[in-house]
Amino acid sequence: MIKTAFERFRDLSISKKIVLYYLFVFILSTSFLSIVYKEVNNSITNSKVMQISNEITLNINSNITSLINLVDNQSKILISSELVQDALSSSNKGNSAVYVQSLSKYLANFLNFNDFISSIYIFDNNGNKYFVDNVYFNSIDFNKIKSMNWYEQLVDLKGGYILKLDAGKLLEPSNDQPNYVSFVRIINNIDTQEPSGMMIINISKAYLSNYVNSALNAYTSSVLIKDENGADVINSANIDANLSKTITNYIKPNSASIQKINGQVYIISDLKNDYGWNIISVTPFNELNSQFWVYNMTLLIVIIINAVLIILGLLFISLYITQPITKLAHSMSNIKDGHFEEVNVITGNDEIGMLKDVYNKMIIEIQNLIGDIINEQKMKRNLELEVMQAQIKPHFLFNSFDAINSLILMDDTENASKIVRALGKFYKSFLMSGDEEITIKEELDMIDNYLTIQNIRFEDKFDVIKNIDEQTLDYKIPKLILQPLVENAINHGIRPKRGKGLLTIEAKLEGDHVILAVEDNGKGMSDAKIRDIAEGKFSGVGLKSTIERLRLHYNADNIVKIYSKPGKGTRIEITIHIIEENQDV
Repeated sequence: MIKTAFERFRDLSISKKIVLYYLFVFILSTSFLSIVYKEVNNSITNSKVMQISNEITLNINSNITSLINLVDNQSKILISSELVQDALSSSNKGNSAVYVQSLSKYLANFLNFNDFISSIYIFDNNGNKYFVDNVYFNSIDFNKIKSMNWYEQLVDLKGGYILKLDAGKLLEPSNDQPNYVSFVRIINNIDTQEPSGMMIINISKAYLSNYVNSALNAYTSSVLIKDENGADVINSANIDANLSKTITNYIKPNSASIQKINGQVYIISDLKNDYGWNIISVTPFNELNSQFWVYNMTLLIVIIINAVLIILGLLFISLYITQPITKLAHSMSNIKDGHFEEVNVITGNDEIGMLKDVYNKMIIEIQNLIGDIINEQKMKRNLELEVMQAQIKPHFLFNSFDAINSLILMDDTENASKIVRALGKFYKSFLMSGDEEITIKEELDMIDNYLTIQNIRFEDKFDVIKNIDEQTLDYKIPKLILQPLVENAINHGIRPKRGKGLLTIEAKLEGDHVILAVEDNGKGMSDAKIRDIAEGKFSGVGLKSTIERLRLHYNADNIVKIYSKPGKGTRIEITIHIIEENQDV
């Protein structure tokens, strides 16, 4: 069936093929893009919504922390008050009645200036109580406080505070009495720093709820804040106990997640703050997701408009362009065989005629560009090699300066001086000459200066053997091709090796070739790595640059050979064909 359909398609005219092909591509691409858009949109939406949900919990926690810090600061003002200190000190000596009226007035004035505080209760060590309450009198007994399971924890804090709902259930909630978040701390005597009493500052849940709601956005439907025991501190939407418990079971600690509960999808974000409270924001996902329906409908309308425009465009192309292009294509049939020849087709002065003229000009330009591209590629290779060379030279210089600095810091000025002299000779040997080629003797002199520096740097880590045929010394080679090989042998062969290494440098004459070799008895390398080096699939700038320079300079691919075995060392040979002009006479 597919074969039959393909054969029918093949026999159609070009105009019909264009229409059918692009309709198929349009339908396929539109379907694919729609699916991708939906997935990406869902992913971005979910991520953004969860981010917003996390930000809500952070903002709520910031508000709570701000309020608690404010209460903490106000409590410190009370504690440091001379009147409070004197009253507690006197009360502990049995003179509590003297301060009842003055301290009560002081607390009342203090409460008037801090509307976030509902009541303040201060107890001395004998159980005497000083208090002020804007809403309801609570007959809190100090002995009951001492019997609470959190009292020992409070004492161990030595003046620190804890937060408890309704003072740890000492304030019994009723129909006409609000619930509280109680700020509880021991009061220490300023002079002796011994406990002289206790303070309870109550913040109404209604005030705390309003304070928290200022951090919510339009989408958050409810906020649950539970204390360390799982009791509700705030339930902004009055969620029933069963749903509240269900939501608690679905939270992921300190993160946001999308959960389906009782057929409804929610974004649930949880944050456990420093007070041990869990701050949970609950947002119906459907409310947030509904706004994206507009985007989806807009996308659908855009797709339909594009489909209509594409169909009209295809019809125009098939009717007014494909037929003259077909005639022109017949005249250009020789191009498929690689013959770049101008076409001769009788056309008018319309777009097809312009196309023919442009095509003929293009053929001429292509012929010219083919030659230019060859030269450009050669220039590009030279420029790339120059860039790699520029990377090599600073690399060695920076390492040398680092060694000099280390020797100076160790007061080894003699070796530092040796490095400076050797470094100066090394750079002088190739910076003073603008020639790309130097004699083998000059290259070996540079190597001597380089080895002087490296022996000092690595504290005689290696010995050097030179097997130099004096007949080779006057032959010229590209400047700075042995130094990268020596550096590579030291850094990657000898340095990783345990014990002292051996570096061998050779220059010998064999027939009409000069053989240059650098060999070490170091780490060695695998056959796979040798293949990577031969194919240029490695990151070593010095060795890679040297191989490329030699290939380009001598126009030969097999000029460098590498012999190595893991743990047996590495030998790199350079074979240079001798010509008379190569010798320095």
